[in-house]
Amino acid sequence: MLLNFRLKIIDFMKKHKMKIFIGAIALTIIVLVNIYIGKAREARPPTVSYEPHTPIISGNKVSSKKDQTSIEDSIKQYMDFCNSKNYESAYNLISEDCRREKFNNNIDNFKSYIDYIFDGNKIYSIQDYANKNNVYIYKVIVSEDIMATGMNNEDSDKRYEEKIVLTKDNGDMKLSVGGFISSKNVEYISEDEYMRITVKKITTYYDKVVYEVNIKNKTNYAILFSKRNEKESIGISLDGDLSEEVVENYNKNERCVYGGNENTMNLTFNKYFDEDVNKTSITFNKIRILQEYSGIEENWEEEINNKLVKQYSATISVK
Repeated sequence: MLLNFRLKIIDFMKKHKMKIFIGAIALTIIVLVNIYIGKAREARPPTVSYEPHTPIISGNKVSSKKDQTSIEDSIKQYMDFCNSKNYESAYNLISEDCRREKFNNNIDNFKSYIDYIFDGNKIYSIQDYANKNNVYIYKVIVSEDIMATGMNNEDSDKRYEEKIVLTKDNGDMKLSVGGFISSKNVEYISEDEYMRITVKKITTYYDKVVYEVNIKNKTNYAILFSKRNEKESIGISLDGDLSEEVVENYNKNERCVYGGNENTMNLTFNKYFDEDVNKTSITFNKIRILQEYSGIEENWEEEINNKLVKQYSATISVK
């Protein structure tokens, strides 16, 4: 009986061997596809709710083909001057405001800036990134020119990215680098019995804004805005959305104006140029009026506990 069963199997395989062969191939393909899909799903990053800032490309398109060509030609000319280390020609293409605010009207500062980016043979790409109110932001990516150097190592993957800005003003295109857009003198004032706060200048970059703020102490007391290593002492409200000041080193972030003096501080906040914000205000969250303030860390607790005249917050509208 067992022999007859084996014979039937052998006879079946002989009659249908082509179908069996095709079926085996199909089954193998299905198995391999399922394995691939499973691995792809494992490699896929988890979904998150955070949405990064999306630049506005369509908000204010370049008005003419002529302007588009002028913008791209200006950027290419600037980049080619930088790549060839023609410092003076590149520097002269930059707007006066950008030269003053970013390089302190010093071409040596500009040279250091260019040498950091163009530290060898480079290639670059230009991409339309965002635009608003006749301000056109382009993303420029600078990378190693492998064809020129013949090298392919870890340095080959290094890239530098920055925003180059073209602003149309009275028919002329003004070029700025490092994301710089504009700087304007203003006068926003908030005053009480202890001090006078004056916002004197606003410097706008694509992804941040810097406020120059003057504080005049009207008393003989010390006015402390932030101790070293103290966070969230100064913030900004953008249509009610709050964020704290951008500080490079909190260990050097002490801000105190002593009796009868006045100080000027630059406050930096994250704010994208192409975001529509109707109301902006700066808030000083921890203003402390002190009879004495030494600035010595060991004395902080005693001085704030025993020398405190008043603690409060103050807000000044800047738009």
